[in-house]
Amino acid sequence: MTEDGDLPKLFNYNGRRYDITDCIGQLDKDEFGYYVFETDRNGKRVDKKGRPVNSKGYLIDDQGNVIDKDGKKLFDYKHLYDDEIPKIFPFTKFNIKNILGDFEMDPIGNPILDRDQQGNLIERQGRRVNAKGYLIDKDGNVIDKRGKMMFEKKLLDSE
Repeated sequence: MTEDGDLPKLFNYNGRRYDITDCIGQLDKDEFGYYVFETDRNGKRVDKKGRPVNSKGYLIDDQGNVIDKDGKKLFDYKHLYDDEIPKIFPFTKFNIKNILGDFEMDPIGNPILDRDQQGNLIERQGRRVNAKGYLIDKDGNVIDKRGKMMFEKKLLDSE
């Protein structure tokens, strides 16, 4: 909560700001604090208004993407962890320099990269990178300069 008692605003991976209460279904809780779900005639989990929800109570579309109360997609299903959305707060610190390899850029802004003996893209210091010049591990996950995973490969798009 913020100092004035409001829930903090969050961001999705596209940088769109949203309020967490706009993507949670209307649900009761049991005496242990767990959501009590209803089901529709097809046996699917729904909130009190009959809207589809996932196991964490988030409103979802027919592909399992988390949506807000107006039906706008906030998170792709593939970005969820055990049906939970990532929490990206305004105060989350991130410095893109910590995940970029060491390389020159061509005149149109693309990284100039080499390949190792196995054909993997590498930067000047010989570390593996993807086509955009971000440091990656053997599985294609983006890592920082210390080798700590920052973004799983499944979160990345072709751009």
